[in-house]
Amino acid sequence: MEIILIRHGKPTSADNPIIDACEYTNWIRRYNSSKVAKNSRPENVNDQYKSFYTISSDLNRAIHSANIYVGKSPEEVDKLYREMEIPRYKFPFKLKAWNWVYLSRLLWMLGCKGSFESFKQAKKRADEAAVKLIEIAQNQDKIVLFGHGYMNRYIRKSLIQKGWVLNSKSNAYWGITSLET
Repeated sequence: MEIILIRHGKPTSADNPIIDACEYTNWIRRYNSSKVAKNSRPENVNDQYKSFYTISSDLNRAIHSANIYVGKSPEEVDKLYREMEIPRYKFPFKLKAWNWVYLSRLLWMLGCKGSFESFKQAKKRADEAAVKLIEIAQNQDKIVLFGHGYMNRYIRKSLIQKGWVLNSKSNAYWGITSLET
């Protein structure tokens, strides 16, 4: 059995303007609804993945990435594989958008709460996603999931804990992580 995790391509809205907390919330909304930028394409397409059972997160950038990479819509789309929450905290200053993401994720991982999925809940969801991928792989043998950076990382960790062997990993846009058992 083989599970391939592919991170989506660079989203159209992955810009990095200087923004305040309110604008950051809107930036996240745009990021979560965007597709893959026209100038973001995988460097090396592995044609064998086109025959794998294809799964995707329900976010546009993941679905669009599947269409670009394997040339078809995913057989299965599920919000379970959605990116871990990008937290939003209200601070009275301006930062570049990606600095907001890094600062907010750090606080989130340290346990700062908000009106969003906690880090603990997100890790639990990643474990549930790994279990579901294993179940699908038992029926399909070879699967490819088009997902997201943080979620793929924690799915990978869970699969390894469950006895899967890591062959390769990459967290970059279009990065491929390969595991087998």
